[in-house]
Amino acid sequence: MFTKATGLVLFLLLSGSAVGQNTQSAISNEIRIKVESGRSIPFSSGAVVCCKTSVSQFYFSRLFATVWDQSLASELIQVIDDCKYEGLNPDDYHLELLKTLFIKEDKTIIEEAEYELLLTDSFLLLATHMMSGKVDPTSIDSNWKVIRREGDPTNVLEQALMSRKVKEHLYNLRPKYKTYTRLMEKLSLYLYIMENGGWGMVDDGPALKKGMQDDRILSVRKRLKLTGDIGSYTIEDPDIFDDQLEEAIKKFQKRHGLAVDGTIGKGTLEAFNVSVEQRVRDIKINLERCRWLPQDLGENYIMVNIPAFEMEVVQRGDVMIEMDVAVGKPYRETPVFSSKMIYLVFNPYWTVPPTILANDIIPAQIKNPDYLKNTRIKVITGSGSEIDPTTIDWKAINPKQFPYQLRQEPGPNNALGEVKFIFPNQFNVYMHDTNHRALFTKSDRALSSGCIRLSKPSSLYHYLLVDNGNFTPERIAGILKTQQNYTVPLTISMMVHLQYWTAFIDENGILNFRKDVYSRNQRILNRLMEKPPLKN
Repeated sequence: MFTKATGLVLFLLLSGSAVGQNTQSAISNEIRIKVESGRSIPFSSGAVVCCKTSVSQFYFSRLFATVWDQSLASELIQVIDDCKYEGLNPDDYHLELLKTLFIKEDKTIIEEAEYELLLTDSFLLLATHMMSGKVDPTSIDSNWKVIRREGDPTNVLEQALMSRKVKEHLYNLRPKYKTYTRLMEKLSLYLYIMENGGWGMVDDGPALKKGMQDDRILSVRKRLKLTGDIGSYTIEDPDIFDDQLEEAIKKFQKRHGLAVDGTIGKGTLEAFNVSVEQRVRDIKINLERCRWLPQDLGENYIMVNIPAFEMEVVQRGDVMIEMDVAVGKPYRETPVFSSKMIYLVFNPYWTVPPTILANDIIPAQIKNPDYLKNTRIKVITGSGSEIDPTTIDWKAINPKQFPYQLRQEPGPNNALGEVKFIFPNQFNVYMHDTNHRALFTKSDRALSSGCIRLSKPSSLYHYLLVDNGNFTPERIAGILKTQQNYTVPLTISMMVHLQYWTAFIDENGILNFRKDVYSRNQRILNRLMEKPPLKN
């Protein structure tokens, strides 16, 4: 039977070789010896093949014929060398050894065989990392539940060799999201800044405001110039805080998630003095997060960036709605996952979850016996009847064995506001309005118990129901006025993606950084810096 693998062998054999037939046979024999060696493939150089099983099966199916010539090898080595701009480590893919063997003209039979095997191993490992990431997110964070992009690296290798387009097939594995390629561009810039001495530190001192004169202002201007926050400046007094500098400071503050006041206070100065080395690490970490994204986000979707406290509604690639959100507190983290939104509820009840019951409600009720009554929270039995909360000995209650349900009635004081949006998930997380609007004036909005609080919920429900003729703005207003619970199934397909990016590119192509609110970055960085584990 003529298979794809057989065709590849014949193609490569007929295409000729830089070595004679006898030498070719000897190299193939050495490849056979190595892949038959058992648990590990021994190398005279001490190199270790990471994808041992896949490499072995690849050569078993080809009767140990070689597949790499110098042209193909050159292309692969170049891709490996450039993968530093993907946030990956070229040393993970045998770069220096491949470079050495590439230029060595008098390679021994053993070196030829090892060179061949290393090229294949490098391709397969790099392809795997570009498709799905180097780090398994679930191994470092149990709150990370996503469907990672999958594929067959061996099949990609076969296609690349047959078409003689190694670079093209590897680059086709990149995530198909604008933010990925744009983050790569910014990483290249920041690596350049780092390699040329970085941006130095701005000395501590009193807050700097427009109109002030200070020796530190020249350092501020140089710092802003390097990262593109300020253009060229040719003014006579560079140590004067002028209008141009104030606007540049505001731009810097906005893209770092700071209060935009044009003043260099403590928070802005701290952001200035984060080293370029740290920013390079931040970008690498978030390039890895991009590689964890699902293959397809959906034609229409909602994207929440947890550390940025922002949400976007995207329709066919265009951002239709943007709004500020509040997310879980550091000890009640909002998880990362994707799910389909299927319905919304106007005038929702709020059923108190166990963590809030234990940590908030019971202590408040003990302190003030009228707390539940004042907040319109009812105590409901399993049969659905209501009981008087004053008949319960709250001090004796074990939250883990609480026999009732606490339910807050719809209305202006309801914790969920006038609407909630449901996308079923194992975490019982959803989006909702809030009766605490003042929280959206804060720059740090890690303030919820895990769900997503929306600053403009009406924009979202009008968008979701715009094509549903049964729910005009007038009818929705009437439903809300009743303060009666009302469920509306969605007639459009809308995926929801809760993600975690501390470095990202906004819709204007501007690089943004955010605080690592859940302290997740270091765990990813540690794993990125490790040597790749041996895998099949």
